[in-house]
Formats: sequence, structure tokens, C-alpha cells
Amino acid sequence: MLAFMPENWFEKVPRVGSDADFAALRELLAHAHYTERGLSQRLNAPNIGDYKTPPSFELAARPVSDALDVLILLFCDGVYVEQDVIARLIPGPGLAAMENLDLLAGEGSRYATVAILPVGPILTICDRSDAPDMSPCTWPADVVYPATIANSREFQGVLPQTPCDSMLDLGTGTGIAAMAAARTAGHVWGTDIAARSVLFAAFNCKLNAIKNSTIAQGDLYQAVKGLTFDRIVSHPPYVPARQDTMIFRDAGEDGERIIRRVIEGLPEFLQPGGRFYMLVTASDREGEPFEDRIRLWLGDAQEEFDLVMVSHTLTTPKDVVGNMLAKHNTPLDGVLYRQEIWAKRKVQFLFYGTVMIRRHTDQRPAFTARVQKGEGYRPDHTEWLLNWYTGAEDAASLMGYRPSISPAVELGVFHRVREGRLVPEVFSLKCAGPFDTECVVQSWLARVVSQCNGQSTWGELMDSAKTAGIIDPAVTPEEFASVLTAMAGSGLVRIAEMPLD
Repeated sequence: MLAFMPENWFEKVPRVGSDADFAALRELLAHAHYTERGLSQRLNAPNIGDYKTPPSFELAARPVSDALDVLILLFCDGVYVEQDVIARLIPGPGLAAMENLDLLAGEGSRYATVAILPVGPILTICDRSDAPDMSPCTWPADVVYPATIANSREFQGVLPQTPCDSMLDLGTGTGIAAMAAARTAGHVWGTDIAARSVLFAAFNCKLNAIKNSTIAQGDLYQAVKGLTFDRIVSHPPYVPARQDTMIFRDAGEDGERIIRRVIEGLPEFLQPGGRFYMLVTASDREGEPFEDRIRLWLGDAQEEFDLVMVSHTLTTPKDVVGNMLAKHNTPLDGVLYRQEIWAKRKVQFLFYGTVMIRRHTDQRPAFTARVQKGEGYRPDHTEWLLNWYTGAEDAASLMGYRPSISPAVELGVFHRVREGRLVPEVFSLKCAGPFDTECVVQSWLARVVSQCNGQSTWGELMDSAKTAGIIDPAVTPEEFASVLTAMAGSGLVRIAEMPLD
């Protein structure tokens, strides 16, 4: 490897070339088995997103015997490779394509201008993590982050695979969400404020031979003014920052500046019946949970939008700060600033999870549902929640359902000594499953839930509870039906007519 490294190496970027060049590059990568499976097997790395380039002495001992070895060194490890080795092991058309697309730089000892990382069947270019001589580098503000990291993969995992007419990916980065959707969408749009991201995403669309896509530069919705979409997705920046220095990460004083602007644009850009998906970190504040601010950001049109939130984790600021200090992954001044701003905003919890918003088309009140992600949770469970709460306004139907208690429900009873004997006073219901639920309930509700056997209707359970004096005789069917809405929506009871897998 060279001791000398050009100072401007990061300024060298690929070029969106001809279809013939991209076809030759695809053929080279496919023939060399430069795929998730091929890389995992050659590098003995079960998850390529967790792969770390080994020290230089290990790389020096690694055999270089075929095209895959060369491609790994260039586009995965990101180190120098001698020109004669590249020429000897890379077929002529493939090498010409790499040159024509400006994927190689340097003379004698060559280095790749980007990383190439497969995400499932999709090939993505992104910025390298280190300099070609393996020294740590200072990233530019518009660095294009890899789509293989954990939170990016989690974002991809929450997006639906169902068809749509037109999808917009806000803050597209590598373009991974738009490219994945292009398989079933009529047309996909990806926008980004950073010119570097727009270049990389456009390159990736050509690399994957995606023709039903448009990549455009602009601040959020700016580049698609006048258009509307039936699906909008975003994985926006959400890190609080005293001063923004990294486009993909920093999001203003409290970390919610971009989130707010994304949601504020939905009344203008999301079609009736359309859906919005976002993976984000935001805060629950004293007297103001995150969902309340979402409703405010939707403005006068908020009654047109149903909101479902799935919390993947819910953490106190104290625990987040402790975790950052323990992992040493955040500069101390950044840790102290977040601690300061969270205290100033009276943050009680930090919500990390999925926000799904649907613009409904029928004349009914909007609903808001929030659950905690549990074991076995899948994106289609969010769809179930949408369907469940959509029908929850029909009290007559709810009273005819025959609920059964979920198999994983646990009832906890806390006793206190009253007049010399133990008396049950606090009742808690806990359930593991797609939705993790734990709540304190009144004794009457614990008794009613325990009688949900799948045989009696909810109306019959209300009548028997009144007869037994468990509930007030004045309770209306509408009031009792709302209890079933909450119990089924949290996974504590199951409804045969609307099964939750």
C-alpha cells in the first residue's frame, strides 16, 4: 500500500455513465458472485453490515486469486490494489466499465472512489468508511451513509411490499427504499437536499437497471412541488445538535426539525387513501407525548389522518446518556448537549420506532393508536391495527364479537393489609406477543377479561357483569365497546372475526 495518499481523495466521485457500462459492471459483479451470500461466504461474515475491514497485516496475508478477491479489496475493504493485479484478474469489459464510471482512482496503486454493498438483491454504492490507506477520515457534511447498517435495514423492514401507484422517498440517501419499492410501484421518486446523495442514488438506480424512478435534488418536498403520492416514506435525521454538521444525522436543536417539516407536508402531498411510513427517534415530553405533536403538525387537516405508532424501544434520557457514555460512540460535548436539551424540553422518554399515517376517505373521526413492539411483530401487524381501529366506531359489531383471552396474558394482583387481612387492590395485565402490553386495570376489567372464552359475545359479557354487580348498570354499549377496542388493540384479547397472527 502507498504511504502517500491524495488529500482530496474524497472529492473523487463516480459518474453516471452509459447503459452499456452499467450492464458490463452488473455482469462483472454477478459473475464474480459479488452478492450478500458471496461476500458472507468469502469473508466468513454472517451479516455483511457488521463486517469490519481487518488490520493491514491480515489483509496482506489474504490470498488474492480471483475477481471476487479484488472486488472485495476495492469496494468492501476500500484499500489500495496494484494495477497489475486488477488487470490480471478483472475481465476487460468489467475493468473498462469501472474506469468509464469513475469507480477507480489513483495510478499504479488504485483505490475505489466508493464502496459497493449489496442489500438483498439490490446493489448500492455509498461512501467509504476510511481512507484508502486505512487511516480514519473526516467525512464531508454530505457523506452518503451505507444502506447495510442496522437502523437502515430496520427502516427497510417496516416498509410495505404491496403495490402502489407513486411513491416518494424523502431524504433518499443511497436510494435503497425507492429502489426496493420500484419492483411493485408504478413510479418511485427519491429526493434529497444533498447533491452527493442525489448522484449516488441516481447511480444506484442505473446500476440496478431501474427505469421507473426519478431522483431529484431539493429540500424535502421542494423538488416534487405540484405532485401527490399514494405512499410517502422517510427515515429522516433525528439527532439533536447545537449546530448541524452532518446532513444525514443532525436535525436541529431538539432533533425534531426535519420530522416536523416532513409531517407538515403530508396534507399537501399525500393523496386521500395514501399512507406515510417513517422510522424515527422523537420524545415524549411532560404533558405532551409524541403523538400529540404529530397531530399539531398535521394542522387543520389532522382529522383526515389516522395515526398508528409502534414503539420499538422506549428509553429514559438518563439511560440513553448512560449508554452513550458506556459505548464511547458520541463526543462528550454531544452527550452533554443532548442531556441539556432533553432536560429543557422536559423529556420523559425517547421513542424509537415506526410512525404510520393514513389519510382516510370516509366520514368518521380520526384515531390514534400506539403499541409497543413485541416478539414476532411484523409490518402486517400495523395493517391489522389500522383495520381494527377503522371498524372500532361500529359499537354494534363490537358487541357481537366473541373475544378470547390471549394465550400469553398474565394477571398480577397486588394485595395490601386492610383490617388485618390481605385485600387485592392493584391489578395488572401483561401480555407478550406482537404487541408487548403491561397496564394497571380496575378489578372489574380484570374479571371481565378473565371470562373472555371465545364463546360469549362482548354484549353478553356486559350483561352478566351488570347482573353480577361488577359494573354500573348505567354503562352504555358504546362505552363498553370502547373497552374492547382498547383490549384487542393492545393484544390482551383476540377476536376470531379479525384474527391477529
